Amino acid sequence: MATKDVKEFNGWFNRSYARLKERLSIYGKIDEDAFHDAYLAVRKQVMFSGGIKDWESYFFGCYRRILRSGAMDGHRYSCPGDEYFVRLGETDRTEETEEREEMLTGCDRLVRDIQNFLRRHFSYEDYRIFMLRFYETGSSFRTIARHMGEKTSAVTRRAQAMMESLRANRKFIARRRLIMAGEAA
Repeated sequence: MATKDVKEFNGWFNRSYARLKERLSIYGKIDEDAFHDAYLAVRKQVMFSGGIKDWESYFFGCYRRILRSGAMDGHRYSCPGDEYFVRLGETDRTEETEEREEMLTGCDRLVRDIQNFLRRHFSYEDYRIFMLRFYETGSSFRTIARHMGEKTSAVTRRAQAMMESLRANRKFIARRRLIMAGEAA
């Protein structure tokens, strides 16, 4: 890294700051973010490769390039307007919910109800432990405990308490039996 070159560039930039802004203002309003990004781009170039003879020209080139790429990014996303969101809010959600409900199998409904039960009866942290262990990633209790900063035994006890609560729930037991009987038939 050429610290001498970087110091010289920083000194030049400090001395030229007002003049650079004045020259760029001729073309319209200055984009402060692009201006500072251009400074960082030139500084990085000076730091790692050096060899820039005319810092001012290189700075203006970087500024224009950053403005162009920012303009392209601005057109990348389209905004549908306020009417779209108003109409979106007016759609009938009951039809969508009914259609999704019809597509669920008995097992899917049981899983959904178990998850809702856990959310209602246990803390969010306990619910996340259960989901990570049994539904989402299948992570070990050791891995979950490490990420939570707790002992493995504490995480295991919490999960076991949730499992015991589910096993004691007679409605879930009856529904599971019905599902199993339906699959056997």
